[in-house]
Amino acid sequence: MSVRVQRAPGRAGPVWLAVCLSLAPLAVSSAWAAGATGVSAAKGVSKADGKVPARQDAKAVGAKPGAKAAAAVAPAYRIAPIPAWVVEPSAEATSPALVAPSPAPKPLPPGLPGGFGGLPGAAGASIAPTAGAAPAVPGAVASSPVKALRAQLLDTQIQLGGAVPVAFIRTRMQALDASMLRELSEPRIAFNPEYQKLVIHGVAVTRDGLRQDRTQGLRVEMMRREQRLESQMLDGLSTALVILNDVRVGDVVEVAYSIEGANPIFEGRFSELLQLAADIPVDRAFVRILTPAGRALQTRPIGVGATDIAVRREPQPGGGEILTVVRDQVPPVLAEAATPPWFKVYPALHVSEYRDWEQVDRWAQGLFTMAPPSGEIAERIAAWKARDLPPEALVAEVLRFVQDEVRYFSLSLGESSHRPKPAARTLAERQGDCKDKVLLLNTLLTGLGFEPRPALVSMARNRGVGAYLPSHDQFDHVITHVVVNGQAYYLDATMNGQGFGLRERGYFPYGQALIVGAGQGPQAVALPDFASDRIVYRQDWDLSDLTRVPALTTAMTLRGLSAERWRAYIASSGLDRVAESMGGVYVRQFPGLKPSAPPELADSRETNELTVRMHFESPMPGTMRGAVMQIGLPQLEFLELMTVPPEATRRMPFMLDTPRSAESRVSVQGPVPMEFQPPPQRQAGDNHFSVTVRTEVEGRTVSAVARYERRGDEVLPAEMDAFRQAVVRGRQAAGTSLVLPLVAKADLEEAVKGLDKRLARYGKGDALLRVVVMQEAMRVRNDLLLRSVPAGSVMARQALGERAQAQNLLEDPAAALKDADAALAIDPKDDLAIEARGVALLSLGRLDEAIPVFEQMDRSTTRGSPDPWLGIALYENGRHEEAEPVLRQVVDRSAGDGRAYALLWLALAQERREPGKGRALLAGEVRDADTSWPGALTRFLAGRIDRDALLKTARAEADVTRLRLAEAYFFIGQSLVVQGKRDEATPWFDRAVDTRAAPYREYILAKLELRRAAPAR
Repeated sequence: MSVRVQRAPGRAGPVWLAVCLSLAPLAVSSAWAAGATGVSAAKGVSKADGKVPARQDAKAVGAKPGAKAAAAVAPAYRIAPIPAWVVEPSAEATSPALVAPSPAPKPLPPGLPGGFGGLPGAAGASIAPTAGAAPAVPGAVASSPVKALRAQLLDTQIQLGGAVPVAFIRTRMQALDASMLRELSEPRIAFNPEYQKLVIHGVAVTRDGLRQDRTQGLRVEMMRREQRLESQMLDGLSTALVILNDVRVGDVVEVAYSIEGANPIFEGRFSELLQLAADIPVDRAFVRILTPAGRALQTRPIGVGATDIAVRREPQPGGGEILTVVRDQVPPVLAEAATPPWFKVYPALHVSEYRDWEQVDRWAQGLFTMAPPSGEIAERIAAWKARDLPPEALVAEVLRFVQDEVRYFSLSLGESSHRPKPAARTLAERQGDCKDKVLLLNTLLTGLGFEPRPALVSMARNRGVGAYLPSHDQFDHVITHVVVNGQAYYLDATMNGQGFGLRERGYFPYGQALIVGAGQGPQAVALPDFASDRIVYRQDWDLSDLTRVPALTTAMTLRGLSAERWRAYIASSGLDRVAESMGGVYVRQFPGLKPSAPPELADSRETNELTVRMHFESPMPGTMRGAVMQIGLPQLEFLELMTVPPEATRRMPFMLDTPRSAESRVSVQGPVPMEFQPPPQRQAGDNHFSVTVRTEVEGRTVSAVARYERRGDEVLPAEMDAFRQAVVRGRQAAGTSLVLPLVAKADLEEAVKGLDKRLARYGKGDALLRVVVMQEAMRVRNDLLLRSVPAGSVMARQALGERAQAQNLLEDPAAALKDADAALAIDPKDDLAIEARGVALLSLGRLDEAIPVFEQMDRSTTRGSPDPWLGIALYENGRHEEAEPVLRQVVDRSAGDGRAYALLWLALAQERREPGKGRALLAGEVRDADTSWPGALTRFLAGRIDRDALLKTARAEADVTRLRLAEAYFFIGQSLVVQGKRDEATPWFDRAVDTRAAPYREYILAKLELRRAAPAR
């Protein structure tokens, strides 16, 4: 029993598991399963060490022609006719000859499901489905790709009555597009030469109804490729790679072969799971088993859609019986993402010669026979006894020794696939796989007075074992069951890096186990109440001292099973690489975030707790305005815990593969006390999970604390809609946005003393006064902030840009220009400062200097909506022809009020160049123009209403009268200037300035017009 597998981190964090599986062929029918796999493509085949090339003709076998001592070399395979006991799986023919297939069906449309790889699998999914890769649906795990392949025939016939069992396989496959040609033209047949022999009966290609026999001169390359060598496993499998030339789309490739022999470890008993559907269309699936007299086979349909699997039993001449299953026009079964291992994806027929689980138990007992302790084993038992440790500590100490001191290595050749080495040999070699380690562990524990037993489990089927017939092929891993002080423990000797104590180490959900020698069938593996599988995340933002760059410290603390998975992941990948991957999540959320110190690892196997800590800094972790920073603080890790499948509809359960509990605390320490009431606690979830989020405020620190609890391990299809909605609510609840003040309230109150005097000149309380008050507050807040942040920092640049903008709106362009220049010295591309500088220059009458600044602003790729400043500056500078295309572009790229005002300036520019053209432009817009403001301005310049009507509309709402009058007076003046009546226009510009609507563009431009007219006055 020996395949070592490991998983990289999934969406919920690393789900790494080192176990040993029995994936070597278990019997002749397991070889059939491997052979069925072999008819799919040998992708990326390379000349591996141990490969035995053999170009064959119809008579050649095994060795290359001309090789020395060829007679001494065991043949790799032979070519022979189809055995006489094989029948043609059709209603009409029973001839054993290799007959031509039926006419090729029409190809399926591109994009329809296909694929042959899922057919021989023993289960629908692995125990720990990965939720990695970039899903198309946010929060969704990925599904498997499909193939454009069709099976005309999947034919499996098994003869159990001969000297050795024989499995005959015949497939007829058709590629529906060019992507499958390699798959079709390079069939592979896997078998174990330790106890099996390969016989190739024939290969043929049918094209346009004409069959071509390719058996003569067939090229077969024998490869010994240890596919799982990287996982410290040798299984001895060989692969016969059949290489076919000239295979085209629409061709039907037929391969027929037999595998003779079975692993003697099973003592002649037969058991197999025969798949009767695939992820591609199957025209006919045919299964036939011939049993001799005295051998009874049980059968059981397995999986969704297996209810129509009917087994026909008929007597066989000479005794025994023949079991036959025929399924025609079998639709494809598409595997879905993250299907649990206990759910059988593909309908199958389970066949077993075992009468009950007691027989399986007796077989397993014969494998794990312990020899009396001697040599080093006896010495170690004596040494441990001498230490007089408490029982749980003693078992933990012995387990840790076997896990950490005996290296994992699997040599599963022949009977060694299931029979362990003697414990003394495993200890002497300091290496072994799951069965070897279990026998060593149990021998040591028995010598210390405990009663351990091997426990057979399935990583492929987990708790789904109970749905199958009693058989040896249900199990692919073995662990130890032992009772200590009344507590049952399931101990995995192949795990590395577990916690030291029995109560501290993680416990994997193995589902069901057959405890060898207990006299029972598979039993549920109950996790101990104290079993821990928990993750605690922390994000700590430090903005307490604005003279320093804001810092972020993240910590991930794992306990129990989660700690062990991450411990193994870090050991294999390295802390730096792991930290880089983790840090990318934060960097994507906070642009500009950079590591400020190396990652730190704190790991204690005594407490089975592991912490990864990382340090970052970000000059601007959020968006800042008016000395207030808004930071989005999503519970990033929780988003990874709550995933949904990508399928719109679901036919299979969806596995929840996350820690059983998690907590996230995101804290921000600001420079001033937090003075707000936290919102109510938020909750979300359903019967599968729960999420609660609360906010805590204490002094200068605010924290968002979220807790996650997993309540189940699968979501059934009928529950999927409600589950999706719960996930949406959970993700929403886990998001937090914080408004963080950067200046103290008391300092603000002190700074605004005397502000009333400055505001008095703006008159009564209306919308204009409110805008002015807001800009005065902006100026005051940034005055205070600039005293706290370092000169040249990102925060200083933002504060200077905001203050420059406020200075412009408060009639102080000289101060605005000074602030804008200071901000641009920090970042020459800062959009806010560029605009403020251009407006300040224009306000100061320095149009020739303002235009290049607005041109730079117009070229910016980071600005949002377009702005007419450049066109206006060109217009005011008398460059009307240049202004027109600039303003036209703004009109075309804008909407709403922005478009309406840009359209007014475009009409003025056209009118200056060609009288009547601008008015005509606006005439086409009048129908769609708003009847209120600014539509009234459009109607006025279009000549549809007079100035009295315009002024009446401007005065219609008292709260905005002064602001609208400023615009009305200005555009009345501009309409007169266009007509050459500048003297008449000047009083209207005076009136615009008298409104004191300083924050409005028209106020600034009216002052510019008056400055231009001053010499004449």
